[in-house]
Amino acid sequence: MIPKGHRLHVDLDAIETGDPALPLRSALAALDDIYRALDDRLRATTGRLSLPCYEPRDGCATCSQCCHESVFLTPLEWLRVVDYAQTHLEPDAYEAMIGGGLSLYAAHQQTIAAFMQPPPDGERDHFFLARHLRFRCPLLGAAGCSVYPAREVLGRLFGQAFNKDGGVYGCALSGAFFGGKTATLVRADPWAARLEALPLTQYRQVYPWYFQITYGG
Repeated sequence: MIPKGHRLHVDLDAIETGDPALPLRSALAALDDIYRALDDRLRATTGRLSLPCYEPRDGCATCSQCCHESVFLTPLEWLRVVDYAQTHLEPDAYEAMIGGGLSLYAAHQQTIAAFMQPPPDGERDHFFLARHLRFRCPLLGAAGCSVYPAREVLGRLFGQAFNKDGGVYGCALSGAFFGGKTATLVRADPWAARLEALPLTQYRQVYPWYFQITYGG
């Protein structure tokens, strides 16, 4: 646990959501409700499948393919990760995680900053940039994701949901697994919409961005 006096401790109670009727702790509780509902739904749709990205014994620790992708999350989801990390990680692990996140931002700063700008000429979104941004997530430890219960909506959906084009939202392993099969999967868009009804969800960025704005000084 990270004590309040620690130099890298984040005072979540001092962060405003922009909605006086919904303080941050309440917003995080509402986010947890979405996570629980989504997890229940995924267990019902894919819990009995031998997905390449899911091992019932230890979550996704045996694969971690999506931990090398440019997974995006909202500010609210990031604050849930911070809250979990401060509550569950030891100081050494916490500091190492932050150091890794800041190093990744420094290495990919130009590309990461471009996500906050309009899409490049001729592109309808930032998908092209995201496809070419690859790094090992600083939250990934030897035993898997160090904040697994607090992982973002897109991380939960990865490898077991349909994207907006009707394809599988996942990696090549997911595509190969479902190729030629008939499957009933959840659609990612409705869950993203539920998330976006909460405050602090006005944009998405990759983890290194949040490490920089939170701990970069």
